[in-house]
Amino acid sequence: MVITAILDTNILLNAKNTGEQHSIHSLQVLDAVEDGSIQAIISVISIAELCTEYYSHGDKRGKEELLSHLISTKGFVIAGLDVPISDAAARISADTGLRLPDAIIIATGLAKGARYLVTHDKELKKASRYLETISSKDLLNRFRRAKKK
Repeated sequence: MVITAILDTNILLNAKNTGEQHSIHSLQVLDAVEDGSIQAIISVISIAELCTEYYSHGDKRGKEELLSHLISTKGFVIAGLDVPISDAAARISADTGLRLPDAIIIATGLAKGARYLVTHDKELKKASRYLETISSKDLLNRFRRAKKK
């Protein structure tokens, strides 16, 4: 059974910054994407946020490697922004009070059939009526339980 989830930007950042609190579980989620167990949707908003981080550190090579990896790995789906997603994001932002970039990520997940929003941002719990909001550790635990069935 393949789980479909939209990954918040912090999952990718935690995996990159191995000293972060959630880095081990974030890395394990990305490993599960690479082995085909999880289908990971990545919003273009997350791509922009990640690239900003690389540019801020002057790491053009790291940025290129990341983008190349995300584009070439079958388990990652990079999803663009269109009018229906934009409209849904506006509704979600107005309804929850979330920042528009976060609402765009959630709307993208909804549009692309995600079951989960994987994040470590407690503020995004406000989106739980739209997608099940779950940490990387909790997603891995659910995946392991589902695999045993």
